[in-house]
Amino acid sequence: MPSNNGCIKFHLNIEDQNIIFTDYFKKFINGKFHKVYLTELVQSACPYCHSNNLKHNGHYTSNVRFIIADASKPITIRLRKQRVLCNECLKRSMVQSSLVNKYCHISNASKRKVLTENRSMTDISKTI
Repeated sequence: MPSNNGCIKFHLNIEDQNIIFTDYFKKFINGKFHKVYLTELVQSACPYCHSNNLKHNGHYTSNVRFIIADASKPITIRLRKQRVLCNECLKRSMVQSSLVNKYCHISNASKRKVLTENRSMTDISKTI
């Protein structure tokens, strides 16, 4: 799957270089088939001291609903965010992404769509 990583990012218009697509499958959720992409969000350096001496400290998994132009084909991105411990400054951190905010399950693209369309979040979630 890593060879298709760039193609999937291009198709979904995701520009974050730290997101790595590992696998995908279809799943029946709420009466519709969803494309579910398994992704890993990796952290290369400490955000506090910028050291590369990091220790892996688990994951935080969030299922992010992603909006594309065709609402009849919903997409869910199962994003595994790395938690790390810096061996230099001894601070813990979780990787951040422009796709979704920290501890959030709503993509920033969905939030922008709500603001531009003047519709409620529940109306948009019903179409997905």
